[in-house]
Amino acid sequence: VQCRDSQSRFYPFIGYNGVSSAEECGVMCSNCPGNNQGGLVLRGFEYLGSGNECYCLVDFGISFDETLCEDADYAYDEYEGSGEIVNTVPNAGFECWKVSSPSSSKARKSSKAPKSSKRPVRKLGQKND
Repeated sequence: VQCRDSQSRFYPFIGYNGVSSAEECGVMCSNCPGNNQGGLVLRGFEYLGSGNECYCLVDFGISFDETLCEDADYAYDEYEGSGEIVNTVPNAGFECWKVSSPSSSKARKSSKAPKSSKRPVRKLGQKND
């Protein structure tokens, strides 16, 4: 599944190739753009395991390119998604992970899954979790 905002829009992203896991993707996104580089707000990430691709999702409204984050391979700042990730759409191979609220220090695979990691993210859209 892919992540969407409240109006079902794609988010702008900074992307990395050669990422071996969703956990690694989360770490990369937390490092950049997750440290407020360029004023960007990290909302979550999408991981495509079949292509080892990582998409760090940020709010629309600030222009950027891949040079913002060292080692980033691509970027796209024209999608108009913003705010909390609240929707998903089916897309084979993609995983949608949402940054949790600041009060949460652990990740969740879904809203019903037990806490399972120290990453401040939550996996969305999996019906069988």
